[in-house]
Amino acid sequence: MAQFKCYVCKEDVRTGEKFTFTKKGSVHFDCFVSAKRKGIDSEKAEMLRTLSLILDSELSHLLNLLRINPEDDKSKEYERAKYKDIEKACGETTKKIEEL
Repeated sequence: MAQFKCYVCKEDVRTGEKFTFTKKGSVHFDCFVSAKRKGIDSEKAEMLRTLSLILDSELSHLLNLLRINPEDDKSKEYERAKYKDIEKACGETTKKIEEL
């Protein structure tokens, strides 16, 4: 299993934790949002709040998918495809937050 370090807090990112990837590397969800909140203009705060809630929901969905553990190949394939879809959505939302 891959192991990552959060570029904000320098701690390990563990399986089961909410995290994302940016151009700088892996980052815990809470560290990412907190660091971004400190560095944006007040007029962008509402957009950050909205995008953060969306990303939180997407990351929660990913973690829930990891708990399914399908047994047959067809189910595994479908679960993997759904995981990739949500992972892509997380990446898009992360990018939007980075652009703020």
